[in-house]
Amino acid sequence: MDARRKAGWSFMAAALLACAPAFARTPNDAAAEAQLREVIRRFDAAIVAGDGATLRSLFLPQPSAWASVLGEAEYARLKARRPEAQRVRPDTYENFAKMVETAKLPQRERFTDIDIRTDGAMASVSFDYVYEEDGVAQNRGIESWQLVKADDGWKIVSMLYSVHRP
Repeated sequence: MDARRKAGWSFMAAALLACAPAFARTPNDAAAEAQLREVIRRFDAAIVAGDGATLRSLFLPQPSAWASVLGEAEYARLKARRPEAQRVRPDTYENFAKMVETAKLPQRERFTDIDIRTDGAMASVSFDYVYEEDGVAQNRGIESWQLVKADDGWKIVSMLYSVHRP
């Protein structure tokens, strides 16, 4: 490699290294992360208690995005029974809160591998989940929430999750 090409590559490498901090993940605000973990805890506790009012309070009280997407195997099973079935199913937090309030059997959502990204004003929370009814796993998948810091605390503005049967 001639000296000019080597110098050019050296310059490019130095430029990329100088830009790396601009692309690095900003560390979470510790207080905001603790508050977001509390939202997750309250969400779980509300499901266990059948407390739809608390669930509703965790969402921004305006139309929000809520959707589930069926995994490949689950979608194929459902499509075989109901050809009109849709893979992506929009819903609302209000319907979920009603389902939790009226459930005949105990409900629980377990969260693992929680990842929180926040700058203190907005946040993205994702995790693996298992939804249980009477202690038996009903579905599992990954779930993602988008939240904003409102005057009265963190509020979920969108929720997306995949659905796989155990």
